[in-house]
Amino acid sequence: MKRKITSLIVALFLMGATGSAQTSPYGENGDFQTVFGRHSGALGGYVSLGLGNTLLNDNNALLGQMRLAVRLDHSLSLGIAGAGFTDWIYGVNEDRPDWSPDGYNIQGGYGGLFIEPVFAPRFPVHLAFPIVFGVGGVVFTEENDNWDNWDDNANFYVLDRDVFFVIEPGVELEFNLSPFIRMGTGVNYRFTSMVEIDRRNEHLLNGASVFINVKAGIF
Repeated sequence: MKRKITSLIVALFLMGATGSAQTSPYGENGDFQTVFGRHSGALGGYVSLGLGNTLLNDNNALLGQMRLAVRLDHSLSLGIAGAGFTDWIYGVNEDRPDWSPDGYNIQGGYGGLFIEPVFAPRFPVHLAFPIVFGVGGVVFTEENDNWDNWDDNANFYVLDRDVFFVIEPGVELEFNLSPFIRMGTGVNYRFTSMVEIDRRNEHLLNGASVFINVKAGIF
């Protein structure tokens, strides 16, 4: 009887050891994979910086992004996000000659809560679906060259300003470069409330964005 019990215990132990040593589809012992290795951990967080191009009033503009998030069980990130935009480097908007004969620029930013479901996070290359809910502000400016004063030869006058609500969903291709560094590239679309310009309410800030970002943290 003792031999049978001992044999049963040994058999159960070997079965458990064999099962725990098996490699899952996601990597050894369920660890997620990176381009340069594997890493595990259910709770983490990161900070990311991004740069891209967006559309304002159907014109190109520079977009900068920043995110601070907590990642839960690899598959969901929660945090805050912010973005700033300007079309100054692309030139002036000249679609309202009666309101701004010399043309105008659009600048501003927005921020709020950030949620990011992640699909197949254990693979070295996977998809994320960021969504931002927040508020922002926009300023319409006009540049006036003043050659009579060399100390102040470029004055920016505020023509109008307004606040808006924003919802910005997107999709991102994310690369696990290491346990602490990730890089992503993606596209999102910004839906905003109407902004008032030239005494009219218009959807000038709705538009798509393309971007790249780098994330640093514990994933």
